[in-house]
Amino acid sequence: MDMWQQPIEGVNLVIREVKHKAPHSVRGKAQMETVGTVFLIWTAHAVIGAGLSAPILFIGRKRIGWANWELAALVIPFCVWLALMLSPLSAGRKSLANIGEPVYISFAMPVLALLRVLWARRISEKVYAAIFLTALCVVAAIVFFMISLKPE
Repeated sequence: MDMWQQPIEGVNLVIREVKHKAPHSVRGKAQMETVGTVFLIWTAHAVIGAGLSAPILFIGRKRIGWANWELAALVIPFCVWLALMLSPLSAGRKSLANIGEPVYISFAMPVLALLRVLWARRISEKVYAAIFLTALCVVAAIVFFMISLKPE
């Protein structure tokens, strides 16, 4: 076999790597788009919830002490909804049009903040915070199960 007929091992290795990595890069791009979309939906949910709750929190700031960890109310209920959306429970029940559902969770945030301001002296802050987070998670589950398939 002469020199020109022998396979060049380095070139074949590079070609195999490119062929092997191409599907991963396409899959990686799709995953990044999905992560970006989820982050955009969460941002809208958080901005709406915080924006609607801000006047109530400002007015009630002297009656109640707010802890930084209570900002988890912007994340945990959304994660509950997202876990349900990504689970097999959403197969056939949800479509791309249902990605606006976290807005309903956002509307529950100022209602619960108002209840906290009104019940400031009756319930301890830690107990109410636990109730608040649990209630928002229940709202997230109710939103998931009560809103049916929306046409795209």
